[in-house]
Amino acid sequence: RTNGVVACHGRALPASTAFDGTAGGRPMNAWHTFTDSDAFRWFAKRGPGRPFFRSRAFRKANVARNYIRTYYSCRGNPELFRDVRTFCFFVGHNKSGTSLVGGLLDAHPKVILSDEVDALQYVEAGFSRDQIFHLLRKGANAEARKGRVTARRLQPYSYWVQGGWQGRIADTPLAVGDSTSGSTTRRLGTTPDLLDRLPRLMAGVDVRIIQVIRNPFDPISVSIVRGRRTFQDAVDRYFGACETLVDIRRRVGPSSLMEVRYETFVADPERGLETVCRFVGVDAEPDYLSACAHIIRRRPDRSREMVKWTKPWIERVDQQIAHFDFLDGYSYGN
Repeated sequence: RTNGVVACHGRALPASTAFDGTAGGRPMNAWHTFTDSDAFRWFAKRGPGRPFFRSRAFRKANVARNYIRTYYSCRGNPELFRDVRTFCFFVGHNKSGTSLVGGLLDAHPKVILSDEVDALQYVEAGFSRDQIFHLLRKGANAEARKGRVTARRLQPYSYWVQGGWQGRIADTPLAVGDSTSGSTTRRLGTTPDLLDRLPRLMAGVDVRIIQVIRNPFDPISVSIVRGRRTFQDAVDRYFGACETLVDIRRRVGPSSLMEVRYETFVADPERGLETVCRFVGVDAEPDYLSACAHIIRRRPDRSREMVKWTKPWIERVDQQIAHFDFLDGYSYGN
């Protein structure tokens, strides 16, 4: 919380929108209110509960639980995803704008777009296409109940679109996806054959990949502050992921992967979002584009200013940027 409000990408929202049991006027049940609380999140992610929730045994049990749950969801509602044309997922770096683009897509009446579900782990675990779609629907619903709040450990803000369709759909969806980017990129780095398995699993549904790209100095700085990493570790991790992205881009080709430059997107969000919608196979009505654009600040935050960059480290990053064409034009000053 920040003086009773949550900082939004375009405006301040009451803290209750994200934390106190409502999201866009829709109540959260007691369990979700508890698990979304700051105290529980600290306990599970940074406190005494971290070893348990990060353990291999817990992850395996959670995957098994989700398999059973989605098996029965498929049997109970076998036609829900009959019209889906596109499955989309995101690659790239954490804190580069994927939650923003994903949150706006989820506001579309024909799109289900979750966040932090890590869909590819369920591909790897052998889930069916519709089981994965049910999981993504559940994840999108959970994000909507929380008001699409992100960046909780820094300055929380919300991607809630007033009048949008976040957490719900009109009839049946045409596109389903997940905006998890960092863990997806790491997973593809260790298990690259998932890119070959996806088209077979999706069985007639187009697979589309979105890479949101932001000035490297910003996500590296957030990694230093939020992840408490050294400059060396943060820079190495960032450009290590860039090497994986080069391989992903080479394997899938330009027709299946779309670049979204964060700075260009927020400068003209209606045009940028319309292009993204076209890429995932849905039409974008003017009212939808206007509502989404309303929450966007046209000047991106300069997260790089959270840390003190010395000249040698700036030069080090500049040298690395030159090795990757998708980072062309970025520097500390722009």
